[in-house]
Amino acid sequence: MEGKHKNALIGALLAVVFVMAVGYAAFAQQLTINGSAEITSNWDVKYDASAASSGVGTAGVTGGQTPTGTISYDNDDHNANISATLYQPGDKVTFTLTVKNYGTIPATVGAPSIEMVGDEDANGEDLVVRKGNIQFTVTPASGTTMQPNGTDTIKVVAEFVAGATSVGDTTSAEMTVTMTASQATA
Repeated sequence: MEGKHKNALIGALLAVVFVMAVGYAAFAQQLTINGSAEITSNWDVKYDASAASSGVGTAGVTGGQTPTGTISYDNDDHNANISATLYQPGDKVTFTLTVKNYGTIPATVGAPSIEMVGDEDANGEDLVVRKGNIQFTVTPASGTTMQPNGTDTIKVVAEFVAGATSVGDTTSAEMTVTMTASQATA
């Protein structure tokens, strides 16, 4: 019986040594991964300041003074600041704001937010604001995908309300159009 115990003990010790040898071999393996990765894409969507810096005016009355308007850009905040000077009912100034994708990632332009400089009199719709007799109407960009160096436009019309019964004190008004953009989906 003593021989059986010796054989069992020797078998158990051999099994332990075998397990230890396999475990050592598994832990002794060295895995080396060499390589590097670099991301070269960038996000840069903003107003194209080299595009129009003024609006195109149309007088409401033949022979009337031509209305004027200017655009200035604050691309750090994605703002276009618009100023319009209108003289009589029916006058309009049309502004075209060009948004350009200077980055390497396809983008789309969403609906802008707009705000009058000073208090507005009425805001019946999100993209229509009015101050006195001057109403600004904003038409959002098309929302199509802009590839790198692609453009989209936002249209703004400043209008001296044609139905105004009297010319008020406000013949000029200012507003800000804040552009929003997002990465285009596939």
